[in-house]
Amino acid sequence: MSLSSHDTVLHATPPFGGLPASDVESLYLAAVLQSALPGRWAIKSGEWATNGSRLPYITHLDNLIRTRHLSSLPGWADPDGPLSEEERAEAVSWRAYIEGTLTDLVNHTLYSLPPNYPDLAHAQLDGLRFPENHYIPQRLRGVVKARLSHVGLWGVGGLHDGDAADEDRKRLDEAFVVGPAGTTAPRAWTGWRSGRETEKRRRKWGEGELARRARGVLDPLARRLAGREYWFGASPTTPDLLLFAHLSLLLTPTFPNPLLPDLIRSTYPSLSAHHDRVRSALFGGARIHADGSSDASASAYAVIHRITLPPSPTLWESLSDTVSSWWADTTTGNGSASATAGDKPRKKTAKEKEFERGRWAWFAAAGVGMVVYLLASGLVRVEYAGEGDDEEEGEENEDGDEDEDEEEDEDEDEDLGPLTGLVEEEDDE
Repeated sequence: MSLSSHDTVLHATPPFGGLPASDVESLYLAAVLQSALPGRWAIKSGEWATNGSRLPYITHLDNLIRTRHLSSLPGWADPDGPLSEEERAEAVSWRAYIEGTLTDLVNHTLYSLPPNYPDLAHAQLDGLRFPENHYIPQRLRGVVKARLSHVGLWGVGGLHDGDAADEDRKRLDEAFVVGPAGTTAPRAWTGWRSGRETEKRRRKWGEGELARRARGVLDPLARRLAGREYWFGASPTTPDLLLFAHLSLLLTPTFPNPLLPDLIRSTYPSLSAHHDRVRSALFGGARIHADGSSDASASAYAVIHRITLPPSPTLWESLSDTVSSWWADTTTGNGSASATAGDKPRKKTAKEKEFERGRWAWFAAAGVGMVVYLLASGLVRVEYAGEGDDEEEGEENEDGDEDEDEEEDEDEDEDLGPLTGLVEEEDDE
């Protein structure tokens, strides 16, 4: 059975910096597919609304394929096929080491080290529709931030402007000295430029700490590849492909702050050469020079067939399409605006029905939220008046009339003056 280039499709993150994807896992799966099915697969920018909002994933004939079931694809050539049982176990341990250590350094360069993140965010926003473009990049960065904070890498080497709130709070705490009995006193003033100098020292210390931790991760990898072309034998295996995916995100794009890429090129030439060797074996293409430039970075991955998606609609186009679909549903009653009286009504698929229910649920939640906000904020007040309130108001009005009549009588008596007593006697008679 032969496979066409569209049967097996990798749904990956958007391209970034001359690479076919913008995350390690997508690049690793691309390398595995090219090694096992050379030229018989395609790649496209996946949609976050499918597969449980998780990228990347692989489909074959529009059916989801788990990574552990890739070997069942027709014509699959396992990259680890020639390895012995002992070598397979060793390959698993090396992959675990790379994923547990080098992945954090790569994510730190992309998400934490200023000012590299805006370039990645721009690539992630490309192709996202409303409202995904308002929360997908922030959600991805939040996940990476939680992981890097756990391992003590977030903020090492500098912070972005939007992430400096916690750092400012720490600086405020450091501006005071705690004395006996818990008393606090401000530190001595050290000059107008003391804050800038402190920031420079802190950044320099962070860069040194990052280089120290990077050497601790890269030294074992460099020793393993010393004098070898690949991890095992004369062809790339899964540890080579995983290391290639990590190094590609560091060595291929051009970063404003290339701290880690410069360290790899200057201190670990064997790793840089290994990256170029694997890329040439899989995709061909040009070699990356020491200054970070390449002869033809775009053509290096030209062998991959990319399925281009139509341009993302604007907000106005999305709203107009939604209103048009609603109007078609209400007028035709069969969910298709193009259906005529002579055509059979097209039944909605399960996915379309699920999407429609989700859309109505979203609008219902938005409407309820707006009403709750208006009532809670006090912009709209609702007052209830019952029958009891009307009766009380009527009694108050009657009491008020009686009081007014008594006041008028007293005023008349005062006007009679000395004749008041005579008038009272006549009344008694």
